[in-house]
Order: sequence, then structure tokens, then C-alpha cells
Amino acid sequence: MPVNLSNWREAPHNVWGFIHVEELLMTQPIWKGTSLKELPTGEHNAFDGFDVKSMNLMALLDYTHTDGFIVLHKGKIIHEHYTNDNDASSKHIMFSMTKSVTGLIAGILHQEGKLDLKAEVKDYVAEVSRLYDGVTVQQCLDMQTGVKYDDNKHEYRAACGWEPLDGSEKCKTLREFLQHVEAPVDETKGFNYCSVNTDLLGLVIEKVTNRKLPELIQELLWQPMGADSNAAITIDSEGSPRAAGGMCATLRDIARIGQLLTDSGRGIVPKSWIDEILNGGNDEKFTKGQWSPAFKPSFETPAYHNCWVTDPGTKTLVALGVFGQQLMIDLEHDIVMAKTSSQLTSSEFDKMMLGSAAFREIQRILGV
Repeated sequence: MPVNLSNWREAPHNVWGFIHVEELLMTQPIWKGTSLKELPTGEHNAFDGFDVKSMNLMALLDYTHTDGFIVLHKGKIIHEHYTNDNDASSKHIMFSMTKSVTGLIAGILHQEGKLDLKAEVKDYVAEVSRLYDGVTVQQCLDMQTGVKYDDNKHEYRAACGWEPLDGSEKCKTLREFLQHVEAPVDETKGFNYCSVNTDLLGLVIEKVTNRKLPELIQELLWQPMGADSNAAITIDSEGSPRAAGGMCATLRDIARIGQLLTDSGRGIVPKSWIDEILNGGNDEKFTKGQWSPAFKPSFETPAYHNCWVTDPGTKTLVALGVFGQQLMIDLEHDIVMAKTSSQLTSSEFDKMMLGSAAFREIQRILGV
């Protein structure tokens, strides 16, 4: 069966689908600039002695259905590996690593005085569902809105343009969906991971700037960062971007995002925002959420803040996406690990956490 809009996220079709999104979905480009941030090649490290659950590095990458894997140390590529017809030019979908990019754009706009994190989202997008009454921009950034919506529902996917319409939908666009979404609400406003929050944040960002999110990513991040390749983001039928999961980029450019943060933002992302991401989270709320058991073995005080998983104790930032997408950043020791994957199902937490364990093992071998 050929890969199409109905099956592109299902194994084995996802292996091809995840690097051919622009052929399957509607997208908007994010153009690279003329100034490239070089990633020089350092001395290759095979990570001899690597051992995670009796697997060496190559065995672990194979077990976790890895498509691309790269490690930077002090700004240099010390390990790079591709499989499944991926290479350095492959534009792989980032899934929810996109949220972390959206969070960086929010931070830049906040620093410029254009986005008030304490404002209610309805101050910016008045027509959003009643579920967001009293909810602030900051609560959207931290997944503390109380909204508990299943990301995998067809109505949501179809409204975003990720699945074909079948006639059962009440809402045919993302904006319309956000106006009418219904879901249970956690009145304690604890940590409840819900992609709807970030898609709404994308509309808020567009409203306050009167600009399209892909243009903002291009102007505020992608070009100043020195991306090597054009990126793209999926859009719905009226052009609304999938701020929660639609970006597609090369592995090296994903790693460049991590390197930008280890370089204290280079005046592109405010250093104060990076510090806030790392140190401003609420680990108590995170501990009571559904992700805590998966992160506790590798993280001292994990939290989720400004669209990043954080661990202040080890100065680690993490961007994650379903099917095994992962960007891990050691801010103190200048180590970046990026991983793209096409796992068999969307939420294999055991394999995701093997990626975290791999990062810790790489840190050990590098002597940090």
C-alpha cells in the first residue's frame, strides 16, 4: 500500500512518511538565511564502552528505531549516524519538539514586550473554547491549563490536516476546532500534557504579532541561528500552523537549536529566557503528572516549563516528540544530542527513556 494521508504515521509507512511530509501534507516553508552557523567536525567518538541495558550504542539505536543520531561536544560534531534512507539532507518531522521551538518564539516576543505571559489567552484569541476561561499564556506554556484532551482523536487530527476528513467532523479547521473543543478539566491546574495548549499558543503568537508563525520562526530563530537547510511546518486548510508538532527539519539543524542554547542564545534567544526555562519550572506539579515515572530515573528534579522538559540539578533541557524524537542539551558541559526516529507506535516511553539513558552514558564517557 502506498504511503498517504491515512497511514503516514503508521508503521512501517512512517519510515518513509516522516521524511516526506511535504509530499503528503500541506506545509509552509521556513527559509534558511545566507549566514550559516558551521558545525565543524571534531574527533569522531565511537563511544566504546557504551552500555545501556547490555546494549552498545549501535544496538540501542537499532532497538529504538532511530533514523538519525548526532552528538555535538563544544560545538563540534563528534558522532553522526543515519539509517532508513535518511541522510544529512533529510527533513524529518519533529513532532512535539516543535513545541519547544514555539516556546522559544514566545520567549523572544516576551522579551520584546509583545507577549504578556500573565495575560489570559482569551485576551488575545477571544473566540477560544470556554475550557480556556481564566487560563493564562504561561499556563499554556507549562501544560497547566487543566485541559485534558486526547491528542489522538480524529477530529483534532483532521482539523489540523493530518488525517483525511471522513464527514463525521464538526470542525474542519484548527481555528474552528479550538473554538469548540470539549474535554475534561483538572481544576487543580496540575501538569496535564495536552497538545491543544500549544496549538492555541501558536494562534496567540500570530494574533499579537499579526504575522504567521512560520515567518516568525524564520525571522527570529531559523535565519539568525544560521540554519543549513530550509525547514517547513504543516498547516491546515486555511493556513493555520501546527505549532504543537508540525515542524520538519534536518538533524543537524535540530542540533543547531541545542547548540544555540548552550551558546547562551547568542543574542537570538535571550539568555534570561534560557535561565527561566531551566530554573522556573514546578517540579512538584510535574511529579504528580503522568510523565514523572518515566523521567525520575535519569533526572534529579524534572519539570516542564515553557515547552521544555527541564532538570535544573544537571542543567539539562529536553525537547521531545512522539515516535522517538529527542533533543537533549547539557548546558553546563556543552553537549547536544539529537535523535530522530520512526518507532512502531507513538508513545513508547520505554524506548524514549532509553534515549535519555544513552545521553547520560555519553556524558559519562565524555568524562562529565
